[in-house]
Amino acid sequence: MKRNLYVFISVFTLVFTLAACKHEWRDPDTSLPAQSLSISSLISSRDSYDSAGVSLIGKVWDLKVGSIKSQNENGVEEVYTTFILADRMGSGVDVYAPGEVPIEEGDFVRVVGIYRKEFQNTGDYFSNVVDAVRIEDWNPGFGYWIRELEFD
Repeated sequence: MKRNLYVFISVFTLVFTLAACKHEWRDPDTSLPAQSLSISSLISSRDSYDSAGVSLIGKVWDLKVGSIKSQNENGVEEVYTTFILADRMGSGVDVYAPGEVPIEEGDFVRVVGIYRKEFQNTGDYFSNVVDAVRIEDWNPGFGYWIRELEFD
């Protein structure tokens, strides 16, 4: 009887231990604790959000793809994408993303990244820019437009 109780407790503990350990693995390079906020809130208090993780929603404008020559022995060109992320009122913030991002001008996107008052990528200097870690397609729903109209 004591043996059956010991086996039951062991199996029960093992099941709950394994269940607690189960979670979806996320690449640390693309996961970032970020605060969701509006673009106008970010612009109005730039000092408060310097080097902070931010999550912004807006429309892509002035999309540009550039490249810089790498300083290593291979001399490979590193491609980057820059654009302005704007809200409905026209307030915008610059976004820098390494690589060529598969978006088009006029797309609605969610940008998760680190806001930097001063950001220098080898050779190029940017100020007041979001260094993007993740860019996702985003479709504005009815609730989004109602919320936007409340602040007019």
